[in-house]
Amino acid sequence: MAASGASFAQSSVTISGLLDAGFRSVDAAAGGDTSGAFQNGSAISTINIAGTEDLGGGLKANFRVELNPDFVGGSGVTGNVLEGPSTAPQVRTSSGGLHQTFLGVSGGFGEVKLGRLNSAALSAWVTGSAFGTALGSGYGSNGGMFTGASSSVANLFQTAPTRFNNAVEYTTPSFSGLTARLLYVPKVDNTGAGNTDNATVGTLAGANRAGVTDLGLAYKNGPLNMAFSQQQHKFGAQAVNALVIPGVSSNAANGDYKLTTLAANYTMGPATVYAAYWTEKQATVAANTVAVDVKAYMLGAKYVIGAIDLLASYGNRDDKSTVNVGTGVANVDRKIMGLGANYNLSKRTALWARYEDRDANTNSSADTSAAGKTKTTAVGVRHTF
Repeated sequence: MAASGASFAQSSVTISGLLDAGFRSVDAAAGGDTSGAFQNGSAISTINIAGTEDLGGGLKANFRVELNPDFVGGSGVTGNVLEGPSTAPQVRTSSGGLHQTFLGVSGGFGEVKLGRLNSAALSAWVTGSAFGTALGSGYGSNGGMFTGASSSVANLFQTAPTRFNNAVEYTTPSFSGLTARLLYVPKVDNTGAGNTDNATVGTLAGANRAGVTDLGLAYKNGPLNMAFSQQQHKFGAQAVNALVIPGVSSNAANGDYKLTTLAANYTMGPATVYAAYWTEKQATVAANTVAVDVKAYMLGAKYVIGAIDLLASYGNRDDKSTVNVGTGVANVDRKIMGLGANYNLSKRTALWARYEDRDANTNSSADTSAAGKTKTTAVGVRHTF
């Protein structure tokens, strides 16, 4: 009797994550001092569910779901939720939410992913930042160093420049440490009443959005890591909600926004140095003259002494932007300094301390939330699993 052989696809699912919580005291402008428990002080809390199936012939099917739990405010992982009538749903926000989530196929050709995808711009920032995207880094929309782009207004389709819904991305195999990736989000540009994004915070009156292309290059060779990204948003003939210009309700028809970033880090024994440089360009609403013209840099370092990590970072944002009267604020230069220390209790658990000194507009002496200085001191604990 002849024996016949059969091959079966093998699959695996893993659950991993990071939890970060602490206590902070904020000395803010305009009398906005606060103190209390918070999360994501040294890293972003996530619960990751990832899986892969071996399809044979070198092909694999992959998926990943990243949940951002709110275990301080008690909102779970609800994140941004649309509520109310479909014509103008209301947005309920929380500290929880959904980070990168995708389904894809990989093989000798590289990898293709579809879903809500992290950008190459985010990867470049993390490459050049000693503090990642957490406290001390300056990443964020309120007085943030890395772009004026924000999802704080109505456009829920794009969490610019960090990650994007409705995205497809191709990543090449590694060629002697060099990889390339290209993310694409199709533009939606429908005419007719109700198709333009509402500028009112917390509402979404339509489905129009900018198209996005996000190109990234990464090089890894021993102690050296380098990253380059160029992210471009293109707007159609219909106005869409502003991503960058402060105070502007819509972008110029057929205009575009471009963010270009170059970053690197290098490890020498116990020391790692970080550097990043980026530029921003965007047209105005009323004319195709430059409204956003920014050049910025960031320098940082980490030094390991036994179980202790010492960190420092400095960022400077030179804003030469010009905007039409009544549409926004011009020349908003920013600076930030971050100091930190980690005490590693084990490979998975660490105590941490952070200090951040941020000036949201060095060209203004006003003591306001948009232009004043904010100093934050925080301590906490981080655990990975």
